[in-house]
Amino acid sequence: MFERITQNLARLIPRQKANPAGEGNWHPGPYTVSGGVIPAGSPLNFWQCDIDPISGPCSSIVEACTWAYIRAVAQLPGYHKKELGNGGTETVTTSALSRVLRAPNGYQSPSDFLVHLVRSLLLTGNSYWIAQRNDRNEVTALHWTDPRLCRVREVAVQGQAFREVFYEIADNPLVKFDGLGFRLGSIIIPARDVLHVKLATPRHPLIGETWLRALAIELANRAAISNTASTISSNQSRPSGVLETDLVLTKAQVEELRERWNAQSAGMNAGGTPILTQGLKFHAVSMSNEDAQLVEQLKLTDRTVAAVFGVPPMLVGIAEAGSTKSAEAQMAEWLASGLGWLINHIEVAFDLFFGLAVVPAGREWTEYDTRILLRADFKTRMEGLARAVQSGILAPNEGRELEGYKAVEAGDEPRVQQQMVPLSWEPPAPAPAPAPAPELPDKEDEEEPANDNEDADEAEDEDAQRAIMAYQLRAILGKRDENPAA
Repeated sequence: MFERITQNLARLIPRQKANPAGEGNWHPGPYTVSGGVIPAGSPLNFWQCDIDPISGPCSSIVEACTWAYIRAVAQLPGYHKKELGNGGTETVTTSALSRVLRAPNGYQSPSDFLVHLVRSLLLTGNSYWIAQRNDRNEVTALHWTDPRLCRVREVAVQGQAFREVFYEIADNPLVKFDGLGFRLGSIIIPARDVLHVKLATPRHPLIGETWLRALAIELANRAAISNTASTISSNQSRPSGVLETDLVLTKAQVEELRERWNAQSAGMNAGGTPILTQGLKFHAVSMSNEDAQLVEQLKLTDRTVAAVFGVPPMLVGIAEAGSTKSAEAQMAEWLASGLGWLINHIEVAFDLFFGLAVVPAGREWTEYDTRILLRADFKTRMEGLARAVQSGILAPNEGRELEGYKAVEAGDEPRVQQQMVPLSWEPPAPAPAPAPAPELPDKEDEEEPANDNEDADEAEDEDAQRAIMAYQLRAILGKRDENPAA
């Protein structure tokens, strides 16, 4: 009798779930509350200490939008760029920044590094990385920490208007710190040794706010719709169709008809063709108007989430029937707005942390090469490089270097077509016209040229004849003088 009463009482008293920390014992957290998760070490009156529950993804569309950014950013190679005096740029390969971009730490690849950075940034609004330095005070590694367990601490200094900033950082599971913090398992680090990438900071200049805060109502509605649909699906019994007849069937006939129908259309025989006789008719059960409205509401919520994240709907599986934009146009718009902004936001955070914004000699910056996004689009890459080379923007060897090809002879100089001249160009002055050639006489009017040799011979003959005539005349006159009588 006593045992029966004890068993009945045990059925009425609900069983308590097992507590890993023991009944009534303190456990480090984190604590799950309505609306999110309270970080470990938070006080019981967390709502009075300006500590809000951190909402997790809790939605497939949020994960889809987050991973759309991660897949794009994680494949970008990072470089340390420097501006040259002639207006060009060069890639620095010996700096601390270039080494960290190639190998962030000993257990993460550059892709893993960007996956953790982008994911923690989008879901919590902050991403914290502890810097490890060498003997030359150069950053040699960056270690990720859970942003939900990190806090900003301001310390007032006497005589200073601005407070000194420190970070209370939780332990990395792979890196243990021997330090003293405000709570167990944490360490206090100055701001110069923490890479802090954050989103908008409406409440505090050093505390970023995630975009999920703007989607609280949409995500709550989506969760309620999903829970309701799951409950209805698990509790209701909706067949795919019904058989109708005007005949009155007995229970045995109904059972036999159901067995025959299942034998022809269920299990391994799905897709068979049952033969209906005696006035039997099959009517398929379609989706109701309420179900259709539920689906449309989910689509509207997903579009709102994608719009807040700045992701094209097609990237997260949302089809837009009335959209006139092509896939290429949506990708270009995303790169110029949402994705482009996030890449630049990360680059500027690196510049500020490594001190590139205050370099005195020339400008230096961090650059993630977005050309890698066109790696699978061979046609677009070749068309772009061909136009750049033909327009004289790139030399042939520069275009070949971008594709990983070796240099060729006489390919270091840009080339343009000959008619490509600046607007200020003037043609050279024309050369003076040559003097006209002398006119040649016609052959009919042309006299034979005089022979100088013949003229000289004729003159000599005339002189000889005159000499002979003078000699003869003197001889005659001499004889007359000798004989006057004659």
